Amino acid sequence: MERYRQRPKVNGTEVEALRDTGASGTMVTEKLVSPEQVLPGVFHQVTYADSRTKLHPMAMVSLEWGGVTGPKKVAVAPALPVECLLGNDLEASEWSEVERRVHAQMLDLPEWVCAVTRSQAAQQGSAGLLDPGTMGQASKKKRKGTGYGLPAPTSTEGQEESNPEGEDLTSEGGTLPLQALPDLAKLQGAGGPTREELCQGQRECPTLEGMRQTAARQEQGDTSGTHKVYWEDGVLYTEARALKPGATRRVVVSQKYREFLLTLSHDIPLAGHLGQTKTWNRLVNHFYWPQMSEKVKGFCSSCVSCQASSKTGGKSKAPLIPLPVVGTPFERVGIYIVGPLDPPTASGNRYILVVVDHATRYPEAIPLWTVTAPTVARALLGVFTRVGFPKEVVSDRGTNFMSAYLKAMWDECGVTYKFTIPYHPQTNGLMERFNKTLKGMIMGLSDKLRRRWDVLLPCLLFAYREVPQKGVGFSPFELLFGHPEEAHCAW
Repeated sequence: MERYRQRPKVNGTEVEALRDTGASGTMVTEKLVSPEQVLPGVFHQVTYADSRTKLHPMAMVSLEWGGVTGPKKVAVAPALPVECLLGNDLEASEWSEVERRVHAQMLDLPEWVCAVTRSQAAQQGSAGLLDPGTMGQASKKKRKGTGYGLPAPTSTEGQEESNPEGEDLTSEGGTLPLQALPDLAKLQGAGGPTREELCQGQRECPTLEGMRQTAARQEQGDTSGTHKVYWEDGVLYTEARALKPGATRRVVVSQKYREFLLTLSHDIPLAGHLGQTKTWNRLVNHFYWPQMSEKVKGFCSSCVSCQASSKTGGKSKAPLIPLPVVGTPFERVGIYIVGPLDPPTASGNRYILVVVDHATRYPEAIPLWTVTAPTVARALLGVFTRVGFPKEVVSDRGTNFMSAYLKAMWDECGVTYKFTIPYHPQTNGLMERFNKTLKGMIMGLSDKLRRRWDVLLPCLLFAYREVPQKGVGFSPFELLFGHPEEAHCAW
């Protein structure tokens, strides 16, 4: 408790205070506030730990604490356990030194931030801000690379993009060439390892010494362990002894090329900046290295784009309820309009018509510049003439979906249409969840590429379709076409 005790000055008087990390605002007792400091007619509703709520008057007082000096708006209470409760309304930039001292004692970490991004680590390392001795002490408690205030692997994020400002990124065919994708251009320049470089890395990497010894023992007839480790044509592989359906042997990756594979599996548009589990699933069937899951977790948690787009990974507010099982692909589909997205793309598109199959979770997304009923109907017709007309369509009560134009199309094609209940999006919950994922993938693009999201939409859809979905355990691609799509990182 002592670590949270503070001695700020309120109106020039030093008082006893507690740093309340669960409070959104600062509160003081009424004896510290003069009547002229109370703001007339201004109140703040406070929710206590026992769920009681109460309105408290607000006052403007002089507060000195850490880096905070000057007037501050606080709530006034008749009585408190101490004279002042210091809340989270004091911005981190103002009290960072005090907060860092408190949390350093609590977490035993050299940095207050929860995850150092890869570009931050590179900048801090080049500026000499990372103390190797302190980092070594922290790494005793946290594995290196988990992203909790530890130096992450350096990358080329944050470097100036090679395309000049204002250059038209689209080719004549309406596709985006490789040179126009900064992430892909970097990877193309890196080239990836050749077979000879891969083999040399496997022979020399110190982190693979244990696996090399295991391979040598098993070559002499040792059959212990759940996995086989062996050399074939100079390449080190690992393979489960009891192969599960769909399991394959995996290439063991040396430390030098792990960053390359992680970038390929998470950062580029074909990967879509999906979460830790999907990034790991994309790698695990083809590659292996020690502590691979920890490395993937650290890489994703230190991603600048994911943090900027607020992919917090928080817990759901309510438990998810399984959807009714649908046995036939595209028998029941959900449709939704995402947008308007600002600013519009170079082609003028501001909306996305999303179609998701309830059986396979296979998504389709069509960029649109307008969402009138005829435009939406033509886009839906283009989807259903490829995959077949559904028996049932679920949508919200948008005027375009409820129009006589679409009603006539559904009746003509023998489709039953259902609408969600107003203010109850759970009726079409599968659509709502995919929309969140899709918008997060678009936000994960760089600022320049975000203006070309309509061109990159097929890449983002591919990234979603190729990885298993938690609800069904298989990828949408495999459920629809009957065979898994080989991950792009294994090409």
